[in-house]
Amino acid sequence: MLDLVAFTKPVLDEITGQDVRTWHSESSVLGANWQVPQFDSRIWHVRTLTITFTHDAMNQLMHADRQDLGQLQRMLDRFLRAQLGVHTQADRGDRMLVITVDHLGTDS
Repeated sequence: MLDLVAFTKPVLDEITGQDVRTWHSESSVLGANWQVPQFDSRIWHVRTLTITFTHDAMNQLMHADRQDLGQLQRMLDRFLRAQLGVHTQADRGDRMLVITVDHLGTDS
């Protein structure tokens, strides 16, 4: 059985540069939070992220060997960076983000 927290947390830590608090919400859903500084003040706001892995993404992860998991983790890193980057560019001021991982692959 794959531990989604152990699989995803290092990716989030690397992206944010922080020790991200990560937990299971459901079997294929993770919650995470970290702090984001405001540009014009010393105030740090908590950003909460929910990552949902679809059935297809979970199948990929469950059937992957150790080497494949490393590759899938790198793909998850690229996918999350892209999704979080889009959110940052839109900058709606949301402190709660929801990202769905449909599939991890070259087309992710």
